[in-house]
Amino acid sequence: MYFTDRSLLPENQPPLIITAAPYGPTWIPSDFPEDIPVTWDEQVQKAVDCFNAGARILHIDVRDPETGKISKNIDDYSAQIGRLREAVPDMVLQVGGSISFAPEGDDVAKWQSYDTTLGTCWPRSTRSPIR
Repeated sequence: MYFTDRSLLPENQPPLIITAAPYGPTWIPSDFPEDIPVTWDEQVQKAVDCFNAGARILHIDVRDPETGKISKNIDDYSAQIGRLREAVPDMVLQVGGSISFAPEGDDVAKWQSYDTTLGTCWPRSTRSPIR
């Protein structure tokens, strides 16, 4: 690779995008009690802090405020995403969860699709834009 004298100046570099994952599932609150937010308000504040520090993408795993563990409840994610959208509207949210969304008991996960033309959601099983 060839570098000119001015090629490493910030204005000549490609844009930098910072992703933050401030409360991932690897750690439990007792590992770092001063740094792992547990309540939903603390989790939102941590997102605001990351945005103010320069992060523009937030990887979120919602913690259950009662247990401190990552929530398996899709409704908890929906509620927290709403709070985050209000607190950091210019931040891209990347939702974690993967296998932790596995339904407990006899419940079945209900995935929905968003119809941009109607501005509504519908169950994926009854009407899906993917054919």
